[in-house]
Amino acid sequence: MLGTFLSIMFIVLLPMNGHGAESLLKLLGPNIKAKAEDVVCLQCHPDVSDNTMNYLHYPAGVGACNYCHIARPEHLQGDNPPESVSINRTSENCYNCHDRKDEKPVKHGALADPESCIRCHNPHSSNTRHLLQSDTVPTLCSTCHRNTVVGKSQHGPAIKGKACIHCHNPHSATEQKLLHRPAKELCLSCHNEEIKATLNDSRIIPNIKKKLELTGVHPGANGTCLDCHKPHASDNLRLLTARWSVATYNQYSEQQNPYGLCFTCHETDMLQQSDFETKTGFRDNHTRMNLHWFHVVDAAGNTDKSRGRSCKICHDPHGAPQAHDINSAWLMNGNPIPIEYQVIESGGQCTKSCHSLRVYKR
Repeated sequence: MLGTFLSIMFIVLLPMNGHGAESLLKLLGPNIKAKAEDVVCLQCHPDVSDNTMNYLHYPAGVGACNYCHIARPEHLQGDNPPESVSINRTSENCYNCHDRKDEKPVKHGALADPESCIRCHNPHSSNTRHLLQSDTVPTLCSTCHRNTVVGKSQHGPAIKGKACIHCHNPHSATEQKLLHRPAKELCLSCHNEEIKATLNDSRIIPNIKKKLELTGVHPGANGTCLDCHKPHASDNLRLLTARWSVATYNQYSEQQNPYGLCFTCHETDMLQQSDFETKTGFRDNHTRMNLHWFHVVDAAGNTDKSRGRSCKICHDPHGAPQAHDINSAWLMNGNPIPIEYQVIESGGQCTKSCHSLRVYKR
């Protein structure tokens, strides 16, 4: 039985990175042992060493009650006057065996509680790994933190698997919000390959890290991902912080702006038909044409203004292989339509399936 308990607790207690394992093993061997009076404890408290649970804390598993409790003689004789049993609930007692978890500069607020360890971990046994007090990590976190994964769009890591601790250290960290790494670096540790979308298996999230290494990197992408995306959930598609239509064609109006996210940085003046000289570089001074207005608002001259071209046809919000984050292709019914753009003196030229070569000069 002791061998079984010891095997279980190697999984539960030993640090995952091996740091401190040798000293812990030395401590477990000679120091944590059941005493004669502990046998008496288990006669009244058999649930403490309940081997039907998935995980047992080593001292409880071997019946070493004395390591955290001190029972006065009158308690062992059957009486139970107040304070006849002392309980060392403090985190400092836990640190007698476990590596400290409070040494990094950004600390989980819960650690300010002297009894913080047992607020989250059961000191005896649990059905959840790491002896958690709840069945899942999100359930435990939500006892203090508001549920942040409600919305039209939900971040896969926030709702699956280890959930919160995919990104956050539950004890202390060097980064704000207890992040394991700086925010952008953390995002790109997963978004460095194509990912099948969580809520729509037909959509593939592209390799964002690769896009950020292309020639036409969107200046906004040089900031943090959280400038445009919420980390947990959003009422907007793609975890976006503001409205942004994924449709290829939209009818534009300032009141019902389908590209609200873009215009948290860009000025909507760039879409005005006249007085555009200082508002947009995508213009032809010879024809006095604001080409952003022409494509997005005027639907490229189409009488049906609901055919206004989406920003995403020409631009990628992360990065693209051509200048001004211009795509090399856009998709029509799943088929790639090439875009060839070239910067020229005081302007540019564009060729794609929509039209033959067009040149604009400012």
